[in-house]
Amino acid sequence: MQDGQSQNVPISFHVSYRLGEYLSLVTSHVIADLRRRKSEQGKALRWYDLPILKGTLYLVGPPIFLFKVLRVGACDFKFDDMGIVRNSKSGELVVPWSGVEAIHEYPTGYLFAKGNGAMPVPLRALSTEQLVQLKRYIAQHRERVS
Repeated sequence: MQDGQSQNVPISFHVSYRLGEYLSLVTSHVIADLRRRKSEQGKALRWYDLPILKGTLYLVGPPIFLFKVLRVGACDFKFDDMGIVRNSKSGELVVPWSGVEAIHEYPTGYLFAKGNGAMPVPLRALSTEQLVQLKRYIAQHRERVS
């Protein structure tokens, strides 16, 4: 490392998604989005908003998860200075950092939003060293994305 800059090391890992973590990431994201939208409208969450939201997600989430697993399946990811590459049943998806519209961090993982969806990355798929490097990439590119 020179000039106080941290060294970026490409990271690669495999993810076989699990229903529980998928529901956790989706639920966390939808709740955060609902809170943001209510706040922008100057409204507060009502006592029944979250139970209804969670109930709906836990009802419709499993069939959506099954569809995604059948269509996309397990994924091999590579993160480097150029961006994100995901290989799956549906082929190779290359998303340069400039194509990442938002990076959402939740207790069970990250969602990397792109134009037509998001790529979930569960924390359990990463070693400690990979998580440190992923956080380095996020910090480096977060100012360019929402």
